[in-house]
Amino acid sequence: MEQAFTLGQKHFASFIGIEITKSSPDLVEARLTTREELSNRSGFLHGGAIMAMADTLGGVGTTVNLPKGYRSVTTESKTNFLLAIPIGETARAECTPVHRGKTLMVWQTKIFREDGKLAALVTQSQLVIAPREPA
Repeated sequence: MEQAFTLGQKHFASFIGIEITKSSPDLVEARLTTREELSNRSGFLHGGAIMAMADTLGGVGTTVNLPKGYRSVTTESKTNFLLAIPIGETARAECTPVHRGKTLMVWQTKIFREDGKLAALVTQSQLVIAPREPA
């Protein structure tokens, strides 16, 4: 079941321009139009922006799978940079679950260039945090 998911305007992901285009328990998709402010010194999309995109999608994927009142936090992230993404292109990302446990979820994000080639592969772990019991 696809769910509407909107990033808050004051959050980092919105600040850099990440747009969630699809969110469901089995797939999160997004795009990011690259621009000069997100470039590295070689004129390509900065690796930190790529990692931020993947971290955002893994967090969204976990969130849409959580029971009410639960939250999550990233505990580990591994990125393989395969190809550079030129400034001016729109990067597209697909994030799918590898493991959805009660205390830990693992997500894999593939980030593609406009030509459809895989630019980065990210695997991340999300700790699932139960609601606090009232004191």
